[in-house]
Amino acid sequence: MPDGLLPILILIAIVVVYTIAKVLGYVRKSEQQWQQVDKSKLREWDDEDD
Repeated sequence: MPDGLLPILILIAIVVVYTIAKVLGYVRKSEQQWQQVDKSKLREWDDEDD
């Protein structure tokens, strides 16, 4: 393996793990916010264009 390849692979792995952690955090936050929504005020939307 070339000498400079290992630090690059480690950096890529760190970026991938960080990105996945941020996405999972945003998914949890979104789910938490959805649970706090007053669902009685939601309306049905008809997006079909005839």
